[in-house]
Amino acid sequence: MFTKYFELKLYVPPTWEVAGDMPDRWAEGLKNNAERINDRRVAKIGDDGTFILKMATPATEGYALYVPDDYVSKRGRSAGGIRGSHAENIGSAFNKWNTNLNKVFQTVDGIVAKVFKEKVDNAKDRWAIKVGDKTLRFTGDHIRGRSVAPIASFYLVGDRRASGWIRESDLANGAPYNITAPREVNAVKAAIQQRLVQGGQLVSNQGMQQGAMDAENAVNASLLTKLRDPARCDAFVRDPAVDKCFCSWKVDGSGLFYLHLQVGLTTP
Repeated sequence: MFTKYFELKLYVPPTWEVAGDMPDRWAEGLKNNAERINDRRVAKIGDDGTFILKMATPATEGYALYVPDDYVSKRGRSAGGIRGSHAENIGSAFNKWNTNLNKVFQTVDGIVAKVFKEKVDNAKDRWAIKVGDKTLRFTGDHIRGRSVAPIASFYLVGDRRASGWIRESDLANGAPYNITAPREVNAVKAAIQQRLVQGGQLVSNQGMQQGAMDAENAVNASLLTKLRDPARCDAFVRDPAVDKCFCSWKVDGSGLFYLHLQVGLTTP
């Protein structure tokens, strides 16, 4: 017999309004550390050889994967020629890259990294829009409340605080329940939250297509099955069923994006 411990339907908002002070705090954090950021950049990649080893070579190898061996461009260049040109261009780019960054971080009018700080200030509005449309719609925040990922991850480790985070749009049946060993709670909670933020963004970026949801739901099922204590709950499956454990992205009849989650245990 399958005993259901809880079931959740957690809706993902189209965007999440960024708290008023968040863009300023983001900008201040970068500006206050501007000199340290540049010092670390120089220490890590301070010469042409290191640039080639740590940046150019990995970039060239990654780019090569997107140029099939039998590809021929409209200009008649072979795959080998295209890869070689890319490698040559990026391998000789250190001086330009380094010079431009030195200009951004140089002291101007007595202000350290003046150009960098101006760029950060000019990017605050774009940052707020991007983070609201991407990460925050899945995480929420401490000021305006939690969203899908923390609610789900806290429910799955039995943290009863999550019961108070359920929003008016959500559906909740049952209390938080711990699926894992007690000493693994913190690690499991973090792993689940990261997975849901990443998976939710991937599905959203692909227009909530069924194939994208199926792929992410399969990963959710595999991960949670590995993280669970088999004595506490059943293995997770990709597709929701009344007598199964699942953690699946779905779209309802109104086109709203949500996470459907159920946990239970089958006993003789």
